[in-house]
Amino acid sequence: MRFDKKKRDLKKRIREQIGDGSKSASADRLAALLRIKKGERARFLLALAGMERNGDLVRDKRGRYSVPARDNVRARLMSLQKGYGFARPEISTGKTEDIFIPGRDLGEALPGDILLVRLEPGDSRGPQGRVLQVIEKGGRLFTGRISADRDDRPIVVPDAFIRYALPIRRQKELAAKAGDKVRFEAEYNHSGELTARVLTTYGSADSAKVCADAIVDSAGISTSFPDEVLDQASALAAAGISEPELEGREDMRDWMIFTIDGSDAKDLDDAISLEETQSGWILGVHIADVSHYVRENTPLDAEARHRGTSVYFADRVIPMLPQALSNGICSLNAGEDKLTLSAILTLNKNGMCEDVSIKKTIICSCLRGVYTEVNMLFDGTADAEIQEKYANVGSALESMRRLAALLRQKSAERGTMDLISTESVFILDEQGHPVDIRSRQMGESEGMIEQFMIAANVAVAAFARKKGLPFVYRIHEQPDPEKLGILSETAQRLGFKNHKLDKPMDLRNLMEEARGTGYARLISDRLLRSMAKAKYSENPKGHYGLSLADYCHFTSPIRRYPDLSIHRILTSVLAGVKKEEIIRRYGFFVQESSELSSQYELRAMNAERDCEACYMAEYMGRFIGEEFSGVISSVSAFGIYVELANSVEGMIRLDSLAESGLKYDEVASLLDRHSRPVYTVGDPINIRVTGTDVSSGLIDFEPVVSTMQ
Repeated sequence: MRFDKKKRDLKKRIREQIGDGSKSASADRLAALLRIKKGERARFLLALAGMERNGDLVRDKRGRYSVPARDNVRARLMSLQKGYGFARPEISTGKTEDIFIPGRDLGEALPGDILLVRLEPGDSRGPQGRVLQVIEKGGRLFTGRISADRDDRPIVVPDAFIRYALPIRRQKELAAKAGDKVRFEAEYNHSGELTARVLTTYGSADSAKVCADAIVDSAGISTSFPDEVLDQASALAAAGISEPELEGREDMRDWMIFTIDGSDAKDLDDAISLEETQSGWILGVHIADVSHYVRENTPLDAEARHRGTSVYFADRVIPMLPQALSNGICSLNAGEDKLTLSAILTLNKNGMCEDVSIKKTIICSCLRGVYTEVNMLFDGTADAEIQEKYANVGSALESMRRLAALLRQKSAERGTMDLISTESVFILDEQGHPVDIRSRQMGESEGMIEQFMIAANVAVAAFARKKGLPFVYRIHEQPDPEKLGILSETAQRLGFKNHKLDKPMDLRNLMEEARGTGYARLISDRLLRSMAKAKYSENPKGHYGLSLADYCHFTSPIRRYPDLSIHRILTSVLAGVKKEEIIRRYGFFVQESSELSSQYELRAMNAERDCEACYMAEYMGRFIGEEFSGVISSVSAFGIYVELANSVEGMIRLDSLAESGLKYDEVASLLDRHSRPVYTVGDPINIRVTGTDVSSGLIDFEPVVSTMQ
């Protein structure tokens, strides 16, 4: 694509101008030397920022850019202990990822900071380094629990990242009391001592709901919408669908189209239809036309871009769009006319997509399907009431079932990995306290809808790539060869045949060989760790995990901004806008959308994970002293993590193990003095719950009876 080539050429010119590291220049100076025109300024600054983020350039305190020295690396400070810290390079430096930095060489760096680190001679524990400069400061805001020191003075015990208690800077009035969850700002004082200034008090740190409030706040996730956004959404919902809005749309209200979602879902953004033909199938994937309502340069669009995604917690959903849209006019509720963007896929008898037609449409869903009910229809346990509800779509469901089975087969044949899910379902009482936790199970109907959504995402991405459109792709790059090497060694040690991991099918075969054995969890975990993080990109690099050359996110514009972004581009294509104008209009937009969407997705995932840990800790607090059977889920130099049948994970610390002199092995084991594995991921173990900390989400176990293999 032309805009891709321009961006590559610009980065090449910047590198050539700066040279081999002996030169440096400010952004303004570089722009002048490269004769950057006014209209190219935004693209030039984006290229500079991207090169700095990727480690191709470093920026000093004066704002001058240069090429980093060979022994300097960009790294993020991950944790801070009294007297030392650990930083994680953005590019691997060897088998041990984290760099040990002595306190004298940390300066005033804090967890979350992006650092320029000079590598220095290390030891058997791994590389050591010295901070040359803080390239980008982190948020400086953390959460913790108020406690007291030996002299009964208030201190803050951080939840994570800072591994020791901090004195509280003088505050005339400290509203927080011992046991409260707080948010604080960390700052070094004149003596070089790290201190805390309490900013917000949330309530009892023993309440997961309170801790979740703190996590959401600290992550910068907005929980309320500005008035102008709510007003715009309400006005759109109240206006309904007018006749002029139907112009140019294909009327599909007489098609057999319906939705299948979870029983508690309120934002229904995808519906399906299927027609079986003599040569195969015509699969319709009909998606809420959110871009029709959320227009560029409106308050709604600015807020959606700022949020990036809906965020799902145990006790709440923080939506990307106001409910007037997400649960109202955009939601494909049964029996209501809805504006949609439909991908109509023509599939042959082998399940291969031969053609895709993307259309602006209007539909009326004939049924609000529920996963659990459809699963009961499929396994023959549905009662008369459920059978009657689905009577009119019964034959369509059976046809969908056959097509989904064929698509799953094709997926397996190309090497898609089927890893073990670790998602949890939380059952809360009326006060928001967890009363049960279960491991989420995917039934046949969930898998069926997943196959149809993947098929639509593939077809739409291929359509965009072939037409050379600026687009937001979902990409998953090649795994880290070093991590694959460790995984290969692990598989070989455990006696698996498939340990030559050269292509996606090799990884799938290894997972299938491990499935049903005691080491299935180990292999699944190591496969996941060896993978790059899926993200959004304006470049169609393919999806390694799904073994696909083309992929995007097209099917959830109510809850994901990248889906909304590509709907906007497709709408312009369908309106007949010339390709040159689409490139001019959206070339920079897709770069920005890809970058921001990736950032906000990661923010949401981390917040969701941290909140779940708090709810797990509160739930397990009622079982202190009780025994459970579990499986070792991971091993570290500090101890072993054990996962219970309900998906809760806790830690057995090294000093709680009877054996002494245990050594950590990268192949996921703790070894004895003779280098024999004593504790290995996948081994069963009985534990006793010894303690919980809701504020940090930590759960402590101790071994009871070992039943090692």
